[in-house]
Amino acid sequence: MRVKTITCPNCGHANNFLAEECSQCGINFSRYYEELEKAEALRRHIEEQEKAEALKREQEEKERLEAEARQREEEEKAEALRREQEEQERLEAEARQREEEERRRQEEEEQRLEEERRREAQKRADILRRQKEELEKAQALKRQQEEEKAEAERLQKEEEEKAAALKREQEEQERREAEAHQREEEEKAEALRREKEEQERLEAEARQQEAEERQRREEEAQQRLEAEAQQADERADDASPDEVAEIEIEELDNEEIEDHAGAFDFIEYPPEAPADGPQPPAAETVETPPGDYQPAASLEARLRIYEGRMIGLTYGNPAEIQNVKLMAVSGDHFQVFYPISRNVVSFAYGVIVSITENAEGLSAVGPDISPVFPVVIELPRPFFHNL
Repeated sequence: MRVKTITCPNCGHANNFLAEECSQCGINFSRYYEELEKAEALRRHIEEQEKAEALKREQEEKERLEAEARQREEEEKAEALRREQEEQERLEAEARQREEEERRRQEEEEQRLEEERRREAQKRADILRRQKEELEKAQALKRQQEEEKAEAERLQKEEEEKAAALKREQEEQERREAEAHQREEEEKAEALRREKEEQERLEAEARQQEAEERQRREEEAQQRLEAEAQQADERADDASPDEVAEIEIEELDNEEIEDHAGAFDFIEYPPEAPADGPQPPAAETVETPPGDYQPAASLEARLRIYEGRMIGLTYGNPAEIQNVKLMAVSGDHFQVFYPISRNVVSFAYGVIVSITENAEGLSAVGPDISPVFPVVIELPRPFFHNL
């Protein structure tokens, strides 16, 4: 069995556990342990103070954190309350706006209903008035019929005595009715004549304005064509004699195309001016080809009457006729517009193979339905045809 010992704090000798003094240096263990107990009590007191201070600091930190948490919570509550108040104000503003719009719609609806009620009341009043007028007319007609019947009976009784007077009265009545009818017809004819004159005057003014605008555009086109013709003549002087045809393609913008294209899918004929209305200027008048087609002095004179109209072009195939617009005719060439390809092409007169005209119109030969043209010109196929 191991014996318990106590180590001397002074010399380090191992003494019996129950010894009161050290057997080697003679130190008193009781005094030493009292000091140790005091030191231990002081140490415990210091530790308790440190623990109390630590607990106090921990409590203060906890209170500070709690205060900060409460402050943050109060700030969040205040922010949430502010947002809620703003949202409430926004909802109230939207509600007021909706109420205002609803009130405005109700007012408009009330106005509309009031207008409809007013129109219905007016309509009912008109219907009652017409019914009253019809009733008065029917009563007047009935009274007239009764009077006429009584007069007829009286006249029948007094036929022999009043025959001559009745005849004169009937003749006078017929004369008055004829005069009244004649005056009414004259008034209607006069009103119709004035209306026709006013309509013809307005149409003449519209045609005059359209003619002036078309003349201005054609003069501009003619100036461009003359410039192109001059350039073409200059190039033709340098070209070889074997070159018979000169084809020029000109790009147009959308506005010029709309001005020159006209109708793409039908033939556009000029309107006939009234005989007694104002006539357009000579440059704007579209001549109608004569029925007998007298010989013309030149190809320019032959094509001049179709200038500004939709004509037909063929390239030797009678089943294929192009619908084009003859834009301009000059001394050495003519210019056409292709609505589908949107090309403007100038042809020299030397390339024309034939010109076919018919007063009743010409159309393509074949099963396909084709427009009817007043004239068809046969030309060589241009290079762009199959592009």
